Amino acid sequence: MSNRKKKKEKAGMKRRSFLTASAAAGGALLLPKAYARAQTTPTIPDVNVRFGGFAVTNHAWTVLASQKGFLGDVGITMDGGAPRALLETQVVPSLMNGELDITSYWFGLAIQQLDRVPNLHPILVYSYFRGNTIVGRPDLYKSVDEFIAEGMDWPEASAAAVEQMRGKRFAITASPSTYPWNEFALGMGNMSMADMETVPVEDPRAVQLAISNNVDFAAPGGAVQVYQLQFQAGWKPIISTRQMLEHMPSGAGSPLNSLLNYDLIQTTTEYLENNRDTVFRFVSAMYRTLDYIFGESQMQALNEYAPFINAQTGAQMDADSIKFIFEDLDPFFQWKDQSEVWENTDSPLHYRNIYSYQIDQFVQQGTIPDQDYDLDEIFRAKSIWQEMTEMKTRTERMLDSITGEVGPERQVLLDQARFHYDGFNFLDAERFAAAATA
Repeated sequence: MSNRKKKKEKAGMKRRSFLTASAAAGGALLLPKAYARAQTTPTIPDVNVRFGGFAVTNHAWTVLASQKGFLGDVGITMDGGAPRALLETQVVPSLMNGELDITSYWFGLAIQQLDRVPNLHPILVYSYFRGNTIVGRPDLYKSVDEFIAEGMDWPEASAAAVEQMRGKRFAITASPSTYPWNEFALGMGNMSMADMETVPVEDPRAVQLAISNNVDFAAPGGAVQVYQLQFQAGWKPIISTRQMLEHMPSGAGSPLNSLLNYDLIQTTTEYLENNRDTVFRFVSAMYRTLDYIFGESQMQALNEYAPFINAQTGAQMDADSIKFIFEDLDPFFQWKDQSEVWENTDSPLHYRNIYSYQIDQFVQQGTIPDQDYDLDEIFRAKSIWQEMTEMKTRTERMLDSITGEVGPERQVLLDQARFHYDGFNFLDAERFAAAATA
């Protein structure tokens, strides 16, 4: 027996190897190499990726890429089988000191220190958070919507809504990442957090304090806790980003731009340069996971996800509550939505409309030095999406060029090209398509 066959038997026909088997004549399950010449058959190496992220709902969904075998289908094992749970303050150090290879991240933390993290690059932008909300006791306070229903316009209604908070107990997240939003919201009434009795606590504790009426208002940083307070405890959304987006002008130059930030997946310059194919494959598996989450089997996907996120957060989320978070509080960008991020300059969600404004603001405030910040260099996700789009187009041309019947060797390669194409792995789809049409 050859060393190659011994090695395959020893591997126990892993799922990825099984999927590379094709329907040969008579339906026998044989690996592509049984049909095609070794020198023309692409191979996908096995790679272990150390991945971590925030233990919050709109970051930990990445566990499904591992659980469903989507990473395994492109040769990647997520170290430990699940994202390593991190506090938001741990993400950058874990990447910079080499503990992790890739992480999820909220870019609102990075934009304020761009000069200090030039080595970090988003490789996939997948959502933005519009769930920032100040909730209040429903028996005592009015929401901005109620003030508008009484006939006030937005400036008057928003000022009235936040004025109710003056001098009251206000539970805020212990992390400072949401403080700029709180200050922006309170500024609608010429107020700041200094005008209240703030209670900095972890988000689950904020929920406990609110439910027990030990605070009058709360602004958790996590979408789970916002959902719990608003939809399970019945607290009112006094003022929120969603309400601001509905009533305030947005777009380039709008103050609302300072409220918009991407959730994303990132890596370092060194890892990207030394593991570019792995990055393409990793990103493809994430696009496939998003397609699963928002596809025909959405409720199945969210039911599979719920136990993991509940174990991480201590919440009791079900598929319906996660669906609300993913579609209302944290709208996602799938593969089909990427052009809005990178090409639609009229969109308030276009990367330059958001971050050119924010950079200018932070420079003026002295938060970051006045120097050149190349957004295209920072956001490698743009060039990765562009390259993947080109791979997709070239693959389609090659597949469309096939006419008539093909022999079993080419059919194996074509099956593989189509399998990877359907899974957004355009890197290997192109490689198998090229081998099939050589």
